[in-house]
Amino acid sequence: MTDASLNFHVHDTVAVLLHPSVVPVIDVFRSIGCLDDQYDLALLDGPEQALSAYVEPSAAKGIVSDALLLAFALTRQRGGAFEHRQVRSRHATIDEYCLMALIGASRQPSSDVAREAAMLLSVSPLDLLSALAGELARHIDFGTITFPMPSLGEFRAIIGVEGERMDAIVEAFVSPGRNFSF
Repeated sequence: MTDASLNFHVHDTVAVLLHPSVVPVIDVFRSIGCLDDQYDLALLDGPEQALSAYVEPSAAKGIVSDALLLAFALTRQRGGAFEHRQVRSRHATIDEYCLMALIGASRQPSSDVAREAAMLLSVSPLDLLSALAGELARHIDFGTITFPMPSLGEFRAIIGVEGERMDAIVEAFVSPGRNFSF
């Protein structure tokens, strides 16, 4: 069960690097800010085209459509914009990581990861969002897009819950691996 009084310390010491297949999905959410300035759906052509490398073109259209619906629902419910990186960036903000975790957790909508990600994104209830995110995850599963649900420990370590630690293996080109704790 999730403790509503968790002590979150969002920090900049952990950089979240997205898998290349995830970037076009997150780019749909990043493009929402541009749609506010100029309502031109051509802004979504780039992410849709990039998704075609990982899924069939019809699935790419479905992903963009479902992501757009979810993005509008989240933005409306939250009442404000999310913090995003530039389009095509593999680096993710904490908001983008929480969004990715929420979508990944939509396969288990009552999970602690889903609840904590929603809490950090300042959105609820999870019923509608889980349905929208679940439909998006269903389209994502048709291809080779990597959208896993993190474990609760991994999620908390990346977000910065006080007292949470996790060992991570960072691959290097020269040596077989390095262990870090954060």
